[in-house]
Amino acid sequence: MVKCDFNSHHSTAHYLLLTNMMKHLKLVVTLTLFLTLLPAESIWVKYGNQAFKGAGDARTIALSESNTAVVSGPFAALWNPSNLANGGNNSLSYAHQERFAGIVNYDVAAVNLKRYLKLNWSLVLIRQGMEGIPNTTDALLLGTGSLDNPNERIVESDISYFNQVQWAAVVGGGFKRGEWDLGGNVRLLSHQLGAHSGYGIGFDLSGSRSFFPGNRTAFIIRDVTTSWVVWDSGTIERIAPIIIVSDAQDLKLEGIGIDLTLMASLNLDLAGESLNDDFSLGSIGAQLSGGVEIGYKQKVYLRAGRNPLTDFSLGVGLKFPFGGLDYAFSPSPVNSILGSSHHVALNIKLDYLHSLRDRLSS
Repeated sequence: MVKCDFNSHHSTAHYLLLTNMMKHLKLVVTLTLFLTLLPAESIWVKYGNQAFKGAGDARTIALSESNTAVVSGPFAALWNPSNLANGGNNSLSYAHQERFAGIVNYDVAAVNLKRYLKLNWSLVLIRQGMEGIPNTTDALLLGTGSLDNPNERIVESDISYFNQVQWAAVVGGGFKRGEWDLGGNVRLLSHQLGAHSGYGIGFDLSGSRSFFPGNRTAFIIRDVTTSWVVWDSGTIERIAPIIIVSDAQDLKLEGIGIDLTLMASLNLDLAGESLNDDFSLGSIGAQLSGGVEIGYKQKVYLRAGRNPLTDFSLGVGLKFPFGGLDYAFSPSPVNSILGSSHHVALNIKLDYLHSLRDRLSS
């Protein structure tokens, strides 16, 4: 008779999983160093992967991205992949954003994938587009190449227009290790800017856990190996890592059916300081965001957030048996006239659709 030690096999499986992940991480680091040494211009940029920033569910936008510790559903692959370790309902989510008075449009879809290699997975697809961008390069009367010349003028009839489109995909997975939830993702980017194109890749790592009842704390490193976008001109745009520490505390007022969640997040940008920073740590820019969510009987949610870019954000959410509907509003960025932004998201529980199909077919 052979005795099977479940704990031993369970530990062995996690060891093999972690070993396999380390092998892939070494390959990623090697590839990053290889691209860095390519004979092409390599520049550090802050906004090279902008398609991934602010592209998500309306709940997260309404809370000014302060809910990183408690983000749930398939969008967790984008914000905090370690939260995928908790499983939950298999969902299909879609979000549409009209940012800056409709100048920039986002369409985002996310879905939970099948469990594989003892990890819970999800996929996020993003399209960001801006159409009709005026190109005045060849429309200058004197051909000086710059409007800094006080005698230079733009010839309206010579203005041409081009489009900017970014397609992106994020695949994330999470698993449990002791009291910790651990996860990571890979992010792929295709950027079309007029007649030019660029392709990029990046990786995030995250870990989350609860330190006391009602608490959830998360640690995320975005662009952990530094991300890059390689353009057809040979230029390589490199994006420095961002370290995020996020915390959330849930307070239940059971007597009146209220759930109150307080959230805060600190972003440390290793690329350096920027005008939107709340403060700095040496040369590292630091930004604070906060949010509060008030839920009534797990059906209606009111949300508000604070961030250094737009100052505040607002939102509302409704839960139904089939899923949920969320809306978020954020004003024009501080000291700008870009216009306000609107975000709508629909979440559908796939298990509910399956049960509905079974009832209709019986």
